[in-house]
Amino acid sequence: MVRYLVILVVLVALAPFAPGLLQDWVETAQTTAAEQERNQKAGRRVHRIAMADNGHYLAQAELNGKDVTLLVDTGASVVALPEAVARRIGIHPRRDDYTVGVSTANGSIAAAPVTVRELKLGAIRLKDVSAVVIRDDALSVPLLGMSVLGRLQRFDISGDTMVLVQ
Repeated sequence: MVRYLVILVVLVALAPFAPGLLQDWVETAQTTAAEQERNQKAGRRVHRIAMADNGHYLAQAELNGKDVTLLVDTGASVVALPEAVARRIGIHPRRDDYTVGVSTANGSIAAAPVTVRELKLGAIRLKDVSAVVIRDDALSVPLLGMSVLGRLQRFDISGDTMVLVQ
């Protein structure tokens, strides 16, 4: 009986806040729908990326026709690919192609400049994307850098969602 009384007290205490929360939710849904309609009319392509549990944004993309998950990194100048991922998407740099110095959190390393023929992020399509290949022991996760983000009309974070607009 005490349990039911506690639940009732909690519900009564929260009741005044329910209309405001519901209104916020409805306004957000209306804003999102209106934004989608404006983007469609303007011919914009929009892709949303939900924040992962670890607080990062992981983009599911297609590079040269192959599915790849990339970590969105606004601090990366270009798309950065580990060698294994580069091979999987058909990019095979030679040893003497590793001519570019790249600064990372772990210091400076050699990278091979390459071009990704086609990159797809949902409805967003980009051709001839600048990238670098980095040895697998120096990079374990592909990075989606500014060579993609800089070619978009805009990108921003709203709540726990990153919005990319082409």
